Amino acid sequence: MAALVSVRKVLSYESGLTAELRELLAPLGGMEAFVSPGEKVLLKPNLLGPFPPDAAVTTHPAVVEAAARLVLEAGGRCFVGDSSGCGSREAVLRTTGIGEVISRLNLEWADLDTPAGCEFPQARVARRIQLGAPLAGMDKIINLPKAKTHVQMVATGAVKNLYGYLPGTSKSEYHYRLRTREWLAELQLDLAVCLPPALNIMDAVVGMEGEGPSGGTPRRLGFLAASAETVALDMVTFRAMNLDTGTVPLLTAARKRGFGTTDFREITLAGATHEELLCADFKSIRQLDSPLRLLPLPRKCLDFVQRHWKAVPHIDRAKCVKCMRCRDGCPVRPPAIDPAKAAVANPAVCIKCYCCHEFCPVKAISVNPTFLERFILTPRLRTLAARLAGAVKR
Repeated sequence: MAALVSVRKVLSYESGLTAELRELLAPLGGMEAFVSPGEKVLLKPNLLGPFPPDAAVTTHPAVVEAAARLVLEAGGRCFVGDSSGCGSREAVLRTTGIGEVISRLNLEWADLDTPAGCEFPQARVARRIQLGAPLAGMDKIINLPKAKTHVQMVATGAVKNLYGYLPGTSKSEYHYRLRTREWLAELQLDLAVCLPPALNIMDAVVGMEGEGPSGGTPRRLGFLAASAETVALDMVTFRAMNLDTGTVPLLTAARKRGFGTTDFREITLAGATHEELLCADFKSIRQLDSPLRLLPLPRKCLDFVQRHWKAVPHIDRAKCVKCMRCRDGCPVRPPAIDPAKAAVANPAVCIKCYCCHEFCPVKAISVNPTFLERFILTPRLRTLAARLAGAVKR
C-alpha cells in the first residue's frame, strides 16, 4: 500500500495558516482522523535552542499554533513539549515565540527534560533508554519538524526531530557513546519505530540550507507537508531540497531495516508534484565523510587518516560571545572545545559530532575542510574510491 504524503504550497507564515493546515490535512482525513475527543496530544516541534523564528532554526510558532488550534477543534487536550539542545526552557520558549502561543491558547507544557526509563525489545540500539517522562502519558504525538540541512546527518526532518524525545544532555552523551553517524541513525530510527507519531507535519515554508541545523541560511521552500509516516515525509521533503536521499544516513538505515517507505514509486503525493516542490539551487551541506572506508588499508591506518581527514570545528573569535554553549554541550570530558582556551577544537579528542556548531547562537563556529582534504587526499581518493566502488558493483 502506497504511503500518502499531502503537500500544500504556502509562501508565508502570515497567510492564514490554520486554514492552510486544514486544507493540507484534508486528503489524510483531517485532524479528526488522528485526534479523538479527550485524548492527550503532544505537539513535538523542533526547539533546538533559543533562536528567533526568522532564523529558521526552530519550528515556526505559526505552524505550532495552527496545529494546536486544529487539535483543540478535534476535542483533544493539547500539550507542547521538547527537550532543547541548549539554553534554558524560559529562554527557548521566549525567543522562539512558542511560549506566546502556549499562553495565548492556554496550552500545557510537557517537560521532556524530566527523564523516565523505557524498554523497547524491538529496538536495535535503544532497548533500554531514558526518554522524556511525559511521553508515556500521551495518547497521541504529533511531530512538527523543520526542514533543514545538518552538518553531521546531512539533513534533519521528521525522523531526526524525534531525537528530542531524549532528555537534556543525554543527546550529547549518545554522540560520544555511538561516535558514528550510522549508529546515531540507528538510534534515531529506533525512536521512530518504538514511539511513532500519529501524524507528522513538516514546516518547509522557510527551511535552512548550508551549514544547518543552526549555522546555515534561511531558504524559502514554500510548502507544508504532512503524512502519517515519518520516512515517507522525509523522502519527499529532502527531494524537494534537491538532496540525494541515498546520502542521508537515517534514510539509509530505514532502507536497510525495511522500515517506512524509501521508494518514491510507493509514495503518493496529494496537492503538488515533486517537480513543483523542487528547489533546484538549494545549497546542501558539504559532505564531511570521506571515501576512506572503500580503501584496502588496515583499520588502524584508516582510523589515523580519518582523524586527520574529517573537519575540526574552528571558532571565529570576532563573532564569539563567550556564552560557552559549545563547551558545555560537548559530549567529551574534558570538552574538546573551549573558547577560553583555543580557537580550534582539540583534534586529538574531538569526535567530530559537531554539537558545538549546532549549539552556537551567533554562527561563530565553522566546520572547514582540513589540509589533507583540500590539497592532498580528496581528488585522488575520490577517483580511486569511485573506481573501487564500480569494481564492487560489477
